[in-house]
Amino acid sequence: MTEQRRQELEARWQQCCQPLPGSIPYLNQRPCRIKAKEEGLSFREVLSNRFPGKLSDAEWEQVFLDGLIVRKSDGEAVTDSQLLVTAGHQYLRLLPDWVEPAVATNLKVLAEDEVLLVIDKPAPLPMHEGGRFCKNTLIHLMGEAWPELEVRYTHRLDAETSGVVICVKGQRYRSAVQKSFEQGQVAKSYLARVLGHPNWENKLVDRTVPAEGRWWGQALQARTEFSVRERCQDGTTLIEARPLTGRTHQIRVHLWQEGFPICGDRLYLPEGQLGEVELAGVGAEPLALRCWKMSLPHPVTGERIIRSVEPSLRF
Repeated sequence: MTEQRRQELEARWQQCCQPLPGSIPYLNQRPCRIKAKEEGLSFREVLSNRFPGKLSDAEWEQVFLDGLIVRKSDGEAVTDSQLLVTAGHQYLRLLPDWVEPAVATNLKVLAEDEVLLVIDKPAPLPMHEGGRFCKNTLIHLMGEAWPELEVRYTHRLDAETSGVVICVKGQRYRSAVQKSFEQGQVAKSYLARVLGHPNWENKLVDRTVPAEGRWWGQALQARTEFSVRERCQDGTTLIEARPLTGRTHQIRVHLWQEGFPICGDRLYLPEGQLGEVELAGVGAEPLALRCWKMSLPHPVTGERIIRSVEPSLRF
């Protein structure tokens, strides 16, 4: 990739971020598909169960009266909150004048060939739609900036984690890259700055973590290798982490379980405490976790490629 091509891609990205598409008020439409276990419940019960504590019964009632629940098939409003739902039926929850939180936009293009596009994802930036985000996401912005490339990421980073993301162009080679992940042919290394100084130099942590980061859900076994790179005078330590499994929040949870939470983590707090807010706004103390190196076999040539960003204590 030439420097001119790199600058072109980054300029097109920045153009799509000024302003961020989610900063302009729009009608957000959230899908709601009735699950089998919800069969026969009233619609208001379904929403109250899915979003406990979000709205009172009276507030949910007003949502229905305002016509903000509609059938996906024909757009007809459902005004009766006591409607008994049927499994498989699909609806939309309308959120008028929706504005998404700001996200980081200082994305860098690291490499490109006929198949792959490698980027340095900034943080905070969610990779896909969820929660408060729909348009201010990596996948949406890539589609706006580079529609002809049809890029899709091959792996995920948390919204607050920065670093290397490898994307595939088009659909032809996506299955080959996915197979590399499934067969354990992809190696990833992260850098984390943690609170405290471990009394070990290298450690393999083999402990369960919550599925999808939700503590009330299923526990999954996860394995991570850790190595100390530098103990700092400010009481923090720079650690290299190599996940051997691919669980949500795996590195964050393992370091937290070991008593060394990552600096800037608002969910996994010191002394084994859990926070309530995970994603911080732009300008807040960043999560000191960065995917700094990845290697995998090229889907066309089979040659092992390595892509990295500069390792640093600065996050």
